[in-house]
Amino acid sequence: MNFSYLNNQVYPGHQIPLKPKVSVCLITYAHENYLDTCLQSILNQEVDFAYEIIIGEDCSPDKTAEIVKRYAEQFPEKIKAFIRPKNAGAKINFLHCFFECQGEYIVHIEGDDYWTDPKKLQTQVDFLDANPNASACFHNAEIIFEDGSGFAPQLINKPDQKKWVQSADFLGEKETWFMATASVMMRAKYVQTLPEWFLKSKSGDIPLYVILAEQGPIGYIDRIMSVYRKNEGGMSYTDSEQSEVFLNNRIFMYSKINEYTRFKYNVLIQNIIYEYLLLKVISRKNQKNYLRKLVFFFKALAYQNPANWKQCKALAKEYLISPKTLLKYLNFRKKINDLLRFTFK
Repeated sequence: MNFSYLNNQVYPGHQIPLKPKVSVCLITYAHENYLDTCLQSILNQEVDFAYEIIIGEDCSPDKTAEIVKRYAEQFPEKIKAFIRPKNAGAKINFLHCFFECQGEYIVHIEGDDYWTDPKKLQTQVDFLDANPNASACFHNAEIIFEDGSGFAPQLINKPDQKKWVQSADFLGEKETWFMATASVMMRAKYVQTLPEWFLKSKSGDIPLYVILAEQGPIGYIDRIMSVYRKNEGGMSYTDSEQSEVFLNNRIFMYSKINEYTRFKYNVLIQNIIYEYLLLKVISRKNQKNYLRKLVFFFKALAYQNPANWKQCKALAKEYLISPKTLLKYLNFRKKINDLLRFTFK
């Protein structure tokens, strides 16, 4: 993946050090009301090492670019900013800035989140320096709901959060999420190159963390050091489990993760794909197409063969498929399996 064609979008005047200890990869779009808080929380860090801030401003429709320029001019020794003349998209914007990072360690933050502890970077650097086997580390974070839901703030990680996280911990169920983006610090050497399928995955966090965890465990620091804003403009609102495009992409992503991990977690990943195939049965596109419902329901069963008829019947009822039709299918599959066993015996 080569994003050098975007290098000419750099805002002039930066004087960041050649080899900083830490790189902060900051992606921002339409964050006019949040970006000052985010940048101040980064610049207020108390550290005994050099760090850089790589900013990707993705042609925002508000005054986000003006804020980025102001900070870049005020802190040229820390900030290298890219101002996009047209929207590159969240994934391209992130990857370009990510690969521009020079630090031994990388932290990724979005412009509407912020850090609450001035010793966050120092704490994580000290942890990784003391644990050379760790591929990354993360800490607890607070969720603030600004989406109109009225929910009170809550912590992401529970008191029983595991101290060390492995690849399988991200594959126990679909949409596993227990690491706030702004809480993660990773070793750059493990992500200097990323597989082509990563670019095509709508989700960046899950595959990135699996890639890291395959190189070494990810450590947990039991300390609240950042805030994750859940708002209507955030990335979590751009995807829908009613969208077949989204569901197809998730199936693609987990299939590629399965290949990347050499099928070590095949059982776990098959369970996840099974759930997404069931969601396709009731997706917006298939609401009035009974034949497509049947096709995806049967595909799902191939990934998660229900143990008995009662379970099959319950699934059929839940996903609006005739139990009589399902029984015919199961009997047909049984005949085919019996034939194959006889043929290759």
